[in-house]
Amino acid sequence: MRGTPLESIPVHLVTGFLGSGKSTLIRGLLDQKPADETWAILINEFGQVGIDQAMFEERDDLVVKGLPGGCLCCQLAFVLQATLVNLLHRHRPDRLIVEPSGLGHPAGLLDVLRGEAFHGILDVRDIIVTLDPARLDEPRVREHDTFRDQLAMADAVVLTKADLATAAQRAAARRHAADHWAGKEVDRRGIAWKVADIPAASE
Repeated sequence: MRGTPLESIPVHLVTGFLGSGKSTLIRGLLDQKPADETWAILINEFGQVGIDQAMFEERDDLVVKGLPGGCLCCQLAFVLQATLVNLLHRHRPDRLIVEPSGLGHPAGLLDVLRGEAFHGILDVRDIIVTLDPARLDEPRVREHDTFRDQLAMADAVVLTKADLATAAQRAAARRHAADHWAGKEVDRRGIAWKVADIPAASE
């Protein structure tokens, strides 16, 4: 109802390294959306103006807002706050999913989402990080500070592009997660804010 105060809107942060399948994961989550809910997705992918945003079909129960040209976690912080205020009051979503740049550290974004401006309005539930098992073969990815920090902050790790990885790569990714991020749930069930294996996008 338009006059009802905004309160405790669930927020899910989907982060991960560049090209790790974040938008594909979000589309899988949308398949689980209750028919009577409206969800909002805020997307920012460095250097990919409108590409990720265009992956989501137009529908009445989904609001997709893009912030291209920078990183939600740093230089767009003020723009992010203003955009969120407008989005929340205009569309009043039942749930918010945020997909930051794969180049960005999520800590700055969390500071905004959990800041005073959104106290009592947003309820940050979890941080989900996408991990492409094949990328672990690349030393520059394994040793990248942002990659490590994203995984260290995650509440759940999703193995993406599982159909393009070998069995050995998938097993290595699971061991990597188990060794470095104890307590992260790893299973093979559907995507329900837990860890799962998902295939690459069909496009």
